[in-house]
Amino acid sequence: MKMASEELNDICMEMICNAGEGRSKVFEALEQINDENYDAAREKLTEAQELLAEAHRIQFEKLMSPQNDGTEIPFSMLLMHAMDMTMVATSEHDMLQGVVAGKMRKR
Repeated sequence: MKMASEELNDICMEMICNAGEGRSKVFEALEQINDENYDAAREKLTEAQELLAEAHRIQFEKLMSPQNDGTEIPFSMLLMHAMDMTMVATSEHDMLQGVVAGKMRKR
């Protein structure tokens, strides 16, 4: 069975929305780090983590698990963008989380 393009597009948009909002929170955390407000940065990173976790959940439950069960997932530039956005935002989040942790230890 092959996943319909419309269904795939909807899943991709869910991922992009969550990853994009998560990435926005990461950039808000960066602003807080630049202002040396590490508690606020940590809060923004926590908010980002929740959004990024949702993007990963969608990816796993709606794409990877069905594919593992035999559903063919068609190639899509939108899918590539959704996966890229999720990966980049997660990477940026993880880097800033390390920065905040280091700054908090120095206090």
